[in-house]
Amino acid sequence: MAATLLTEPRWSAAAQALVDACIDLPNDEDRVAVLVAVCESLGDDLYPAFLRVLSVVGKNGDHAARSAVAHALVHALRTGRLPSGRRSAWGATGTADASFGSRRSLGPLEYLCAWHAQADPAEGLTADQFYAAACSVMELIASSKEARLLYCEKLLADVNDPLGGALTRQTREALRALATAWSEGASATDACSRFLSASASRSEHKLSTLIGQAAYAPR
Repeated sequence: MAATLLTEPRWSAAAQALVDACIDLPNDEDRVAVLVAVCESLGDDLYPAFLRVLSVVGKNGDHAARSAVAHALVHALRTGRLPSGRRSAWGATGTADASFGSRRSLGPLEYLCAWHAQADPAEGLTADQFYAAACSVMELIASSKEARLLYCEKLLADVNDPLGGALTRQTREALRALATAWSEGASATDACSRFLSASASRSEHKLSTLIGQAAYAPR
C-alpha cells in the first residue's frame, strides 16, 4: 500500500519515533533496517518526507538524539545502505523507460543538491529552502565525526563518477565544493554556502556564454 502524507503531517512526532528507534533497537543492523524500511514504505515520491524528518532531528534534536541517528547512518554508509531516494537522471526524458536506468538513487544531501540545482524551478527547492534543509541534515550527520568523514568520502567519490548520470557536471562541481569544505572542518552553513555560490557562479557563466553566442550568431 502506497504511503500518503496527512494534510498536516506530524513532523515532530515522526522525528521522535525515529530517534526512539535508533536509541532502543539493540544493534546497528536493526537500526539501518528501520531507516531503509521507512524509505521503502514512503516510496520515491515521498522521500522528501524522510528528509524533512531528518531535518527536524538535526534542527531540534539534542546531542543524544542527533548522535543516535548519526550512528545509525555510519553503519548504513559502511554497508552501502544509505537511505536513498530516486530522481530522474539528468539526461533522461519524461518518456524514458525506467528499466533503462533513467532514474538514479541519491542519498539525503545529494538529493537535496539535485532538487535545488537540477529540478524545474517551479518544482525545485529555492536557495533558502535548500540552505535550511541541507544545513539541518548536515548538523545531524556532523554529530558523529565518523559519519561526517564517511559521508564526505562518499560525496567526493560520487562527484568523481560522471558515469553515474544522476548529477550534471555543474552540480557535481558545486557538490565537490561543499564536500571539500565540510571535510576540511567548515561548518554546515559555510559548506552549504559554498554549494550555492558555486552553483550560482556556474549558472551565470553559462548564461553569459549563451547570450554571447546568440549575440554573435550569424544572421
